[in-house]
Amino acid sequence: PLFPTPPGALHGLQDAAPLPAGAAVLDAGCGLGDGLKALRAAYPQARLHGLEWSGPLALLCRLRCPWARVRRGDLWAADWGGYDLVYVFQRPESMARVAAKARAEMAPGRWLVSLAFAVPGVCPSARLDSFAGHAVWIYQLPLPADGAAPH
Repeated sequence: PLFPTPPGALHGLQDAAPLPAGAAVLDAGCGLGDGLKALRAAYPQARLHGLEWSGPLALLCRLRCPWARVRRGDLWAADWGGYDLVYVFQRPESMARVAAKARAEMAPGRWLVSLAFAVPGVCPSARLDSFAGHAVWIYQLPLPADGAAPH
């Protein structure tokens, strides 16, 4: 099933996780591109990338988001090391795996952003209220140890 990022869900992200112009931003699991649209609103001068497992969804996303570089691929196999910010809207049971991948591949100072689901046992660097009682969880790398305060 599709769970698109709601309009306005990432409002204020640019203040909580500032990025320079030209920063590389990945929507890992971009679906039809709603997250890319929200990221574009937050970071209009970023270089936006989308990664989607489904070929048909990736194609539709490319049509909906011609200003982003969208490719078909496996978010777990792709390297996140070249991105300044990685955005995910996953399931709660995959968040530990998301955190492990970010720890292994992303450089200090980079950002991991999750809509609706927190990284278990890790205090976020920031948190934004979003839609329907959910939150946007913002983590600056390196991720603190389980239960540690943000840096």
